[in-house]
Amino acid sequence: MNQPIRRVALFCFLLIVSLLVSSNYLQVVNADSYKARPGNMRTVYDAFAYPRGQITTADGTIIAGSKLSGGITLKYQRTYPQGSAYGNITGYKSPTYGATDLEFVLNKYLQGTDSSESVANFMDTLTGKDKKGGDVQLTLQNSVQQVAVNALKEKQGSVVALDPTTGAILAMYSSPSFDPNAISSNDGDTAKAAGETLDKDKRKPNLNHATQEIYPPGSIFKVITAAAGLDTGKFTESDSTGADARQWPQNSTGYTIPNEGNVPCNGTDLKAALAQSCNSVYAYVGTQLGAATMSEYAQRFGLNNPGLKIPTPVSASHYPTPDKLAGNINALAQASIGQGDTSLSPLQAAMIAATVANGGTLMQPYLVDKETAPNGHVTYKGQDHRHVLSQVVSPQTAAQLDDMMQNVVANGTAKGLGIDGVKVGGKTGTAQRASTENPLAWYITYGSVNGKSVAVAVLVQTDNPKLRDDISGSGYAGPIAKAVLEAALGVGQH
Repeated sequence: MNQPIRRVALFCFLLIVSLLVSSNYLQVVNADSYKARPGNMRTVYDAFAYPRGQITTADGTIIAGSKLSGGITLKYQRTYPQGSAYGNITGYKSPTYGATDLEFVLNKYLQGTDSSESVANFMDTLTGKDKKGGDVQLTLQNSVQQVAVNALKEKQGSVVALDPTTGAILAMYSSPSFDPNAISSNDGDTAKAAGETLDKDKRKPNLNHATQEIYPPGSIFKVITAAAGLDTGKFTESDSTGADARQWPQNSTGYTIPNEGNVPCNGTDLKAALAQSCNSVYAYVGTQLGAATMSEYAQRFGLNNPGLKIPTPVSASHYPTPDKLAGNINALAQASIGQGDTSLSPLQAAMIAATVANGGTLMQPYLVDKETAPNGHVTYKGQDHRHVLSQVVSPQTAAQLDDMMQNVVANGTAKGLGIDGVKVGGKTGTAQRASTENPLAWYITYGSVNGKSVAVAVLVQTDNPKLRDDISGSGYAGPIAKAVLEAALGVGQH
């Protein structure tokens, strides 16, 4: 072969290699980015060409499913039989707006395209079975969820119930919620109208406020301050802390933190002060422990953790870092009673109660119980992935906190929120906000009976200025938490 022909042959060979590399890059390496392009309707049509997997509760209630739509390009439509009861948990799967929340995070499982389902999909193709998605079962119990929905009613707020021993989320509801059926409609006009309505609603009903919003916690944070004081050995449950019974700092004529209504504490020990929710005592304890210790224990309870997922992401609850509190003892005092720059999600609040109920051990909260491939093979079990998030305090400290929180229910601000025959602990909170806004009502609680334990957190928000002076954790959030706790423990009547 002469040299010119050899050169032409080499050039053609290089062109072929270049074509192969380019096509493989487009079809393999860059395939996902092309699929994700908004204008790629082929991907949308494929997603609705067969039934997407169901999302069910632990007790078998279908909360997301698919039905034949009668359409040609969009053969199936996503449906949500329980409407707004789970709207801001499941999110939606919409041809117009895509997917959100669990529908987004678990998309590959529900669509049946996850790698764990590849063998099952291959066998189904060989045997000629119709394609379908995988199913997801959650840890939520519909019986408990419905009590949370009915107890919160039209109030704005959130409810979370956990199994303290496993981290399984038994109920999670935030109000206002929304019905995902309209925005998931295959009819574009219906979906767009629903989307525009959601965008205009300043209350953000499509946001799961139980995990995606953080709020000043007020006095429920005193449980963390008490835990730090006891666990470090700097304070005891029943000995006087040395704090002033009326205000912090003692005898100050400048900046002060008084008790609610300027009422003096019946005692300045941790137990009595928690029962009465004395600001003066817990501000004093926090400042005596110092910013580094308070920040450490806040983090042990789960605050300042930006990586928490259930599997949807959880907004990090916040406690000021020591450098932010350096030289500012007033800010440290405020943070120690759950005010200032301290803020929690309702899920985080439930984690505080769960830690005490579980002997000082904080379990990773989780929402997915199991995932099942289209052929019925279970590809994921939540129980196999349970793990300790933090050993927050010693069992001895947890036992003391338990005694103190039971005393809050028996003799303190949560009196009347106990349940006959059940060991119940709790802590109320009324969190102050801007001077033009009403306080937030909080209540965290837990109960144990017949070997079963449940922890609950409730946040209630009202913007009616006429109710400002009547707002309290025990009056607004307490009855809701009690109803949910009874339902989760299987006691009482609902």
